[in-house]
Amino acid sequence: MAGGYDISRWPITVSPLSDELPVSWLWRVANRYGMTSAATLAALGLPQVNASVPRLETYLRRHADALAAALGTQPFPVDELPSSDGALEVELERYAVDYRIGRLPAATIRFCPQCLAESGVAWLRSWRRRTPAACPIHEVQLLVRCPECGAVPFSRSIWMTAATPPWICPQLAGQQPPSRRRRNRCGYDLRQAPTAPLGVLEADTLDRLHTSAEAAAAHSLEPVDVAGFGVTARDHLDAIFELIDEDSDLTQVLAPIATGRDRLLSSARLAFEVLDQPTAHAAADIADRHGLLDPNGRHTPIVTDASARRRPHNPLLAAVRLRSLEDVLSPTAQLTFRLASSMPRYPEPIPRCPDQVQYWLEQVPLAAIPQVLWPGTLTPWIQDDDIPARAASAMLLAKIGSTRAWSLIALDLGLPAAFATTPSALVTRMRRNGTWQPLLQALEDLATRLADSPPLIDYSARRWAAEPTLIEQAVQSIETDAAPEMLIDREQLAALLWQTYTGGDARYHPDYEIDPPPETRAPSSRRGAALVTGLIERAGAELHRLTGHPDHGPLEWRPP
Repeated sequence: MAGGYDISRWPITVSPLSDELPVSWLWRVANRYGMTSAATLAALGLPQVNASVPRLETYLRRHADALAAALGTQPFPVDELPSSDGALEVELERYAVDYRIGRLPAATIRFCPQCLAESGVAWLRSWRRRTPAACPIHEVQLLVRCPECGAVPFSRSIWMTAATPPWICPQLAGQQPPSRRRRNRCGYDLRQAPTAPLGVLEADTLDRLHTSAEAAAAHSLEPVDVAGFGVTARDHLDAIFELIDEDSDLTQVLAPIATGRDRLLSSARLAFEVLDQPTAHAAADIADRHGLLDPNGRHTPIVTDASARRRPHNPLLAAVRLRSLEDVLSPTAQLTFRLASSMPRYPEPIPRCPDQVQYWLEQVPLAAIPQVLWPGTLTPWIQDDDIPARAASAMLLAKIGSTRAWSLIALDLGLPAAFATTPSALVTRMRRNGTWQPLLQALEDLATRLADSPPLIDYSARRWAAEPTLIEQAVQSIETDAAPEMLIDREQLAALLWQTYTGGDARYHPDYEIDPPPETRAPSSRRGAALVTGLIERAGAELHRLTGHPDHGPLEWRPP
């Protein structure tokens, strides 16, 4: 108009308050104009919508420009900031996804009656949460339900058809008349709802939960000392959630039920009591006393089958449970759970896309293990001339952090099928003479060294690539006239080439079963040994070319 007035603009502007929910603002606008929320949207030319609060908020944001043009303001502040207590809610959702515990209940809009009376009747975004909370201003517990009818605010879209102030409970109550034109509503003044002060224990528990969540959300890499282990803040928070879930079922106590809040806080206090212990054994004693960390449960099971590994397990709780049982677990379990390390752990969980990884991170890849362990690696427990023990030790190394069966390890290492029982015999011998624990620690140290400095040789690829026909071609391709004073046995040279190239022993190859072993028949003189070494190197270079270069490493390699 000429006077500068916009006739399409509604005359009264109701601005959203600080930290106010968009649905609360819509209700206040409708109440100011004496209409229902549904009628207000219809008058604004927006299609009618009866949906949950999150979907309605998305709907209001989608039409924010139209609402701002008609009402003079958007349904939410332009400089909208997240709630100061939102870290716990965000981390809880992240935990539910990471640990695959299922869908969490929707966040509940709680309220503080005194804040409703003092803040211009605004329902705050900081009130919408899954976990119990307290009003930081009045230090009272936030209420979940109307004390009159027991309904949860905004839990049903019936509030959009109520022409009542936002502080009046709009839920249906009592016996409803046959006619649909009139409905009996609760009508309770939520500003008058009785409140209870927050107890000291509850306040301390909530404060610790929020502090742990904020530390986890900060992605700090500083280790946190918990029960004698150094873990990240996120693993510490996840351990709290896991203990709460094991004690009370997290998906149930987060629902807006009468006893859910008390069960959640009591389970959280119990979780802190377990994790506040100085050692793993002390923490396990507290957990056993309350039926937590069940070895047969789904949170810390002492099993290694595929079904157990499909669910991720918390590394802190796993270390506590495994450390407390280290004296009763079998040698195979001690290898699988890496009990000789500073922090025992489960094998890696099975990824959802196994084809995208070459091997589990917590186990020694078979590509890094020769058929016969390198000489001098496990001295003095395993002698270099004890070839069966060195081969069995290679199988023990492959078992560290792994759920591989002994038969599969023997197959991949190129050992006979009957050799699968040899590691057990070696362990039995070591346990009888009291050297099993030192050997277990030496194997763990070797696995750590291989993880830090991986071999330059792919032993598994070489074992599969070094076919007898290619070995023979490589041996036949080199000239042996350089050593006229020596009689070169090409069969012996082929066996030596296979041993050197694959890190194995010829007695375990069906085509090179020579008695005595070929290394004992090698020339004893220094010059003769040098000549044989040169022949092996030349044949090895040719074999590397014939096999299609399974790796780019040297002919031989030793751990640093």
